[in-house]
Amino acid sequence: MRSVALHMYVTLDGRSEFPEYPGSGDPPNQDADPVATEMWLSHLDAIDTILLGRHAYEQWAEFWPRSKRTPGEHPFYHEFSRFLDRVQKVVFSKSLTSADWERTEIARGELASEIRRLKRAPGKEIAVGGGATLAQELMKRGLIDEYFLTIFPVVLGRGRNLFAPLPSQQTLELLSAKSFRHGEVVLHYRTVRG
Repeated sequence: MRSVALHMYVTLDGRSEFPEYPGSGDPPNQDADPVATEMWLSHLDAIDTILLGRHAYEQWAEFWPRSKRTPGEHPFYHEFSRFLDRVQKVVFSKSLTSADWERTEIARGELASEIRRLKRAPGKEIAVGGGATLAQELMKRGLIDEYFLTIFPVVLGRGRNLFAPLPSQQTLELLSAKSFRHGEVVLHYRTVRG
């Protein structure tokens, strides 16, 4: 059965935001982006489905398609946009009427049922790419098998929380932790199933 892995960026105080700090932003084009590589690029071959909430889908569809890339951008943008164009994108929304980005499906059914359907289907890993609300709902139902979290070295004090109250504790097993030059840490956890 396929697994569901949450890939999210978060501040030290749990805000699902992209803050500015010394070293934030894209590295020079000739330099690799080690955080993006650890968080996404090293996993692309293992993923063939991305889950998004409606707001995240609208933002990603506006920004990420390969057709919107410019020559001067960091190579990460080109590689990630090619990846996103080719994978299946599943948007969880009751209100979205259409999704024009190629290989996009709108899921309107009950969340746990939709996830079970996707996990039973043939394919590779399923990644949750965007939307704190979607992430919270998946966590609440115990539907996340793995967590890839990039922790920014910032206590932001405002913004959207990634984590919300849960009906019960969820215990995770640390698989890897890597720190980077500007204080970012990429953590990889697996959910411990009872």
